[in-house]
Amino acid sequence: MRMGRSMLEARCTDDSGILMLKWFHAPKGLEQRLVPGTPIVVTGAMKKYLGKSEIIHPEIVWNRTSDVVSKEDELNVGRVVPVYTELEGIPSRTFRKVLWEAIHKYGPALPNDLPRHVLDKYALPSAHEAAKEIHFPGSETEIQHLLDFDTRWHARFIYEEFFKFEYFVLMQKLGVARERAPSIGREGGAKAAQDLEALLPFRLTGDQTKALADILQDMKEPHPMNRLVQGDVGSGKTVVALLSAAAALAEGFQAALMAPTEILAEQHYRNAVKLFGGRLRVELLTGKTPDSERNRMLPRLAAGEPALLIGTHALLEDPVQFANLGLVMIDEQHRFGVEQRRTLRRKRHDGQPHSLLLTATPIPRTLALTAYGDLSTTTIKELPPGRSPVRTEVVSSNQRGRAYEKIRTELSAGHQVYFIYPLVQDSEAEGFTSLKSAITEAETLQREVFPEFKVGLLHGQMKPDDKTDIMERFKRGELHILVSTTVVEVGVDVPNATVMVIEHAERFGLSQLHQLRGRVGRGAAQSHCYLFTHPRVGENTAERLGVLEKTNDGFQIAEADLEIRGPGEFLGTRQAGALPFRIADLVRDKEWLLRAREDVVAILKTDPRLERPENSAFRAFLDREGRLQGERLKTS
Repeated sequence: MRMGRSMLEARCTDDSGILMLKWFHAPKGLEQRLVPGTPIVVTGAMKKYLGKSEIIHPEIVWNRTSDVVSKEDELNVGRVVPVYTELEGIPSRTFRKVLWEAIHKYGPALPNDLPRHVLDKYALPSAHEAAKEIHFPGSETEIQHLLDFDTRWHARFIYEEFFKFEYFVLMQKLGVARERAPSIGREGGAKAAQDLEALLPFRLTGDQTKALADILQDMKEPHPMNRLVQGDVGSGKTVVALLSAAAALAEGFQAALMAPTEILAEQHYRNAVKLFGGRLRVELLTGKTPDSERNRMLPRLAAGEPALLIGTHALLEDPVQFANLGLVMIDEQHRFGVEQRRTLRRKRHDGQPHSLLLTATPIPRTLALTAYGDLSTTTIKELPPGRSPVRTEVVSSNQRGRAYEKIRTELSAGHQVYFIYPLVQDSEAEGFTSLKSAITEAETLQREVFPEFKVGLLHGQMKPDDKTDIMERFKRGELHILVSTTVVEVGVDVPNATVMVIEHAERFGLSQLHQLRGRVGRGAAQSHCYLFTHPRVGENTAERLGVLEKTNDGFQIAEADLEIRGPGEFLGTRQAGALPFRIADLVRDKEWLLRAREDVVAILKTDPRLERPENSAFRAFLDREGRLQGERLKTS
């Protein structure tokens, strides 16, 4: 029957029951062919709608009898069939026919690039057999396993993608290891770091001590260190980096520390000046550094004077030249592109400096083995003593009054509060009129909610001097409430701040929320985080935000964030572009990733030149395509 002007609906039955068929913009003449009593075979994805089973745009085989079955019918009916995205109007049934012929004619010639012994180890089929069974599975394969990519046929290609990728990543790591770098730590550098450590007003945690030992050991080698130090918010990565820099400076080398924001760079500068106590030279270079200061410091760096230069992207500018750069450190490294990191390392002209990357966004193991697989990794999990976990609560925005009273109690006790908003001003809403902005809400909080306290405003569109002034006033306690965008996500350290409020929390990723939450809980007092959400968030959103209520462990949160958002959004497009997987999935297939890396490591140890007969197939693959794919990896 015709439903309205464009939709056609038909009812068909068999012994199992009734099935509704629907077409939107039905083909011409289809209605006339749907004669009651006509036997047909229907193929398609069946779903329930208002309690009825239905298929939208089904494929139909007409007048089929059990005695006459065409070759095309064999491919399309009476079996589990794949559904392909239509290419310029080519229907799935035509595509299946082409693939059937291609697999049977050319499939036996598909190369088996993997070493024979790893195929045998996991009982993986040949490439031809796997391709045939994925596209035209036998009746014994359950459809759910096919939909979940959970068959040995899928595993064959998943493992192959991971194996090849890990081989290129690890070979890249070996290539860096063959470069030359200055040997640091053999002539008193380590002792200088230890002497400074002894002057600290606190003791390093066990994880910090191990991280520093790893770095100092790496820098003794005449090959470049390429190490990632990841640690949760407030775990003390910066002091480890500064002690490492002290070792370089004590032996006459120069060091550079690049941060993504001026606020963070200035904070690192103050910490370094305080730690070094005038024993070692520290310089600051940002976009607002006066010309007189630039003219003073740059010639001295070019002449090779030992110093730690801390700054923002300004460190990448051509006028900044080092004569003896020994150590490059990049904080919140995921905020910089691959080429930016490379540009800073190239500031040393004879070989490479040692490289230390820092991140407060914990990286799940699967990502660490792929996007960062060419790095040595150190993890700092222990928090400095005396810090209590932040208590987190998800609050529906229509119940904010209760949270406001708790916030007022904290303010009255002399503590300070952050309010974070997704927009700077209302004009950025772009149709989302319900979204709150920092500029508007700062006025509302000051005038209507907390008139007895002083409210300050901070956002990325402000002039650098104005931002610095607001932050200094907040640190001195002259402002009780700081209203901001995510510009305070990193680099803001105010121990007296005990409350973080995040509006429209459902619009942020878990890792970003965790970063923002890390701005509090930096002192001895108990801290709180309130996640204000829309009153009618979906079940998935509620479950996602519930992760933050349950744990302060950034590594658990990062794993959950990866599963929810995938590697593309977790890493950002620049890093995710280095993961060229067509069938493999880092979350779903992480066990295969671990197996592939383990097998590659074993081969590189036992047969690095791939001279053994069992590795000849993979060597042939490298001879055929390895150089091209290696270039793709370098430029991704």
